Amino acid sequence: MREKDENFTNPLPQKVEYDLEEHLIYGKQKGWKKVLEWIFTICAWALLLSYVLYLIYGVLAVENGWYLPEFTIYNREMIMEIRKYFFFLFIVLLVVIVLLIFWKNYNLRRFGKLHRRRFRPPVENKELADLFELDESVVEKMQNDRYILLENNIVPEDLGIAGKNPKEDKYDDEKEEYHKRKYNL
Repeated sequence: MREKDENFTNPLPQKVEYDLEEHLIYGKQKGWKKVLEWIFTICAWALLLSYVLYLIYGVLAVENGWYLPEFTIYNREMIMEIRKYFFFLFIVLLVVIVLLIFWKNYNLRRFGKLHRRRFRPPVENKELADLFELDESVVEKMQNDRYILLENNIVPEDLGIAGKNPKEDKYDDEKEEYHKRKYNL
């Protein structure tokens, strides 16, 4: 297993706390709209289910010589046409499956033994401290604390993303209050 190698790093992200409630939009819908929506949904599902059941019964009825009732849009001609399409789709499905099997085996033989992707080793606290010009104890504290409030920008100017953003300065107090309430600080 590659996990036992000393240079292995886990490429999968770690578990993140995610609050779904913050991203959903809730609104009150009027009662008559809910009833109308349910009626349309039930009618659509009933129509779809009746179509599928008629197709299944129609194919069996044509094969076995059973009685096949005909309705306005459901009739024997429709069943015969759909049987042709199903046969054609079945042939296409078989061809696609065979092509995918050949493609998988080709890729496995050509590229299967290659291990070109290398993940970078984990960043150590000393490297972070050097980059952001902080003490290692501060870096450890930032990694372990649940809530961090930075008094000033620690991103160096040469990284290209530092500097003041006038839009952010406008609401700093409100952001701080929000985070304090959210994390019960």
